[in-house]
Amino acid sequence: MSVTDEPGEGRALTTIEGSRVGIVGGSIAGCAAAIALRRAGCEVTVYERSTSELQDRGFGIAIPVPLREELVAAGYIDADMPVHTCAERICFVRDPAVPSGQRKICHHPFQAALNNWGVLWRTLRARIPDGIYRDGSTVVELVDEADGVTVVTGTGRQRYDIVVGADGYRAMSRARVDPSATPTYADYVLWRGTYPESLLEGRTPPELERGLVWIGLPRGHGVCYLIPDPAPGRRRVNWGVYGTVPSRHRFDTPTSLPPGSVSDELFDVLLRSLGDFPPYWAEVVRRTPRPAMSVQPVYDSTISSYTAGSLLVIGDAATVTRPHTGAGATKALQDALALEHACGHSETWPQALAAYDQARRPVGNDLVALGRKLGRAQVEHPPTWARMTPEVFREWMYAGTFTIAPYES
Repeated sequence: MSVTDEPGEGRALTTIEGSRVGIVGGSIAGCAAAIALRRAGCEVTVYERSTSELQDRGFGIAIPVPLREELVAAGYIDADMPVHTCAERICFVRDPAVPSGQRKICHHPFQAALNNWGVLWRTLRARIPDGIYRDGSTVVELVDEADGVTVVTGTGRQRYDIVVGADGYRAMSRARVDPSATPTYADYVLWRGTYPESLLEGRTPPELERGLVWIGLPRGHGVCYLIPDPAPGRRRVNWGVYGTVPSRHRFDTPTSLPPGSVSDELFDVLLRSLGDFPPYWAEVVRRTPRPAMSVQPVYDSTISSYTAGSLLVIGDAATVTRPHTGAGATKALQDALALEHACGHSETWPQALAAYDQARRPVGNDLVALGRKLGRAQVEHPPTWARMTPEVFREWMYAGTFTIAPYES
């Protein structure tokens, strides 16, 4: 069908119900946006460039318990979607003076639903009809029209009344909303890894059964927790290590090194950092099959608006926050809930877009500021963790340099 054959062509459709919406990106943000807009009565098409199963992206995410309850109540996810319940966070430093080689410097309540990215995506994707989800469709251009936006792919063009940019931290759509909003490299990276729980030596430690382990390093920190495996009834170990890399590795252009592509040099940097880990947790990281490791350079970016004309952005296509805040997938889900609310309480798209921007732009930019603060405190200019007592750590934490926000890694 050509563009001129499409219903609504040639008229400026401002009412929400019945409008045609194209979504650029079919991961968590795109799927959540599709659910929200279908509920608003829109005719939705999702464009996803990948042809492989996104559910294979199995790294961990932490969803705040209230948000999980809201998503279940709203029907975005199933109540029985597998999670690992986190009740506390335990913070360790290496201490050769004690037999275990580790000393606990903090132990406090920490409520979160620890999940697998792929399991969450699969749950959202199941709510979207296959006929409107076009995988293997790379969007190469967005063209502003008098009455909407035309989405251009390698195989054709389609005009939509509204287009949602859900194309991630390297989003093409962000530049159309705010040309100055460019992700900036924070000069450090996040190594990540995951593997089946069965690869652990001996019994799973009680710290992982109860919650999340945090490890202080001279120039960074590590996190480790359990997440569900895509196979029912099984679990995976998930870890992340924040740290700096040699200055010759400049990741100024937004990029990532997916599993299987980490260079020998960056792998060796990680291995050297394990010398600052308590021995047990260093071994937890070493047990990761190298093809299961990745490197995520850390970026952030604010944005002046979440909307422009007939285009809106969601998730990492809007603000880019550092992973310390745990606000990648969670922010995208909250954006989708806000978009659904804006559409449900507006009669026209201009009203809904204004309400969505007003609700989410301040939150997104505040999260960027929080991530920068946490990055300075925990990676760029951290205290000497090994000298801390529980009392000193608690004072430092409540001074605002730590956070109870879930970590994502």
